[in-house]
Amino acid sequence: MRVFLLITATLLLSACVSPVIIDSQPGTDLQQYHTYAFVEQDEDKPRELDDQRTQAALKAALAEQGITPATADQADVHVKHFFKREQRYDGSVVQFGVGFTRNNIGLGASTPVEGEISEEYKLVVQLIDPQSNNVVWQATSRDQLHDEMSSERRQAHIDKAVQDMFKRFP
Repeated sequence: MRVFLLITATLLLSACVSPVIIDSQPGTDLQQYHTYAFVEQDEDKPRELDDQRTQAALKAALAEQGITPATADQADVHVKHFFKREQRYDGSVVQFGVGFTRNNIGLGASTPVEGEISEEYKLVVQLIDPQSNNVVWQATSRDQLHDEMSSERRQAHIDKAVQDMFKRFP
């Protein structure tokens, strides 16, 4: 019975973890922003597919908040998004050893540590006040994009991450 209660409590507490991390500048009234413009990425290179997916999801989320698009010089807030790269080590660190001794002579064996490094990407969205050029609101997704995800899964993942971010927008 105790084990059941412990497992149930653990599952309930893990369900309370937010899928995004929100940070904002204290004292900033985010309700003052009614128009936005995207901060343009490097104009010399083409926009990547994930950037296009993210921008479409952000347009929909900002429209739900009542924030409309404008030109960069007329916008109340600038929107910047990027993917933060992180490396994760997946491997086995299990080692074992066997030893025999007789007259101070020993024999031992161990397994080599094997593993693989994979790259993951977290979506970060920032709202930047154009007057001060400071970030006033930032959201970071806890979920990661992986290189081997299909196009449909990437689209769904980005859409959900952006929706989760703007659920907690004031």
